[in-house]
Amino acid sequence: MKRKGNLKEHFAGVLEIPGDLAYQEPIVTVIGRDQAVVENYRSILRYTREEIVLITLRGKLTICGKCLRIPCYTPWEMQVKGCISKVILH
Repeated sequence: MKRKGNLKEHFAGVLEIPGDLAYQEPIVTVIGRDQAVVENYRSILRYTREEIVLITLRGKLTICGKCLRIPCYTPWEMQVKGCISKVILH
């Protein structure tokens, strides 16, 4: 008997659904050093001016930097501004 994950991968491939939609993979778009857009996050675990930690379906996502802030967000997408030094997917 096939595992559930393999069946999901098979259908996503047959239907040509992008992985970010099929598996709700986190998408991080970094624009220069001062802006990032995070899609497909679940919740905010920690939010300080130096570190923002988000929960995703694949684990934790950490954005480090200085003067970080979240000017706007929806349940699906978040904008982060500040001096971004690194992005880590745990």
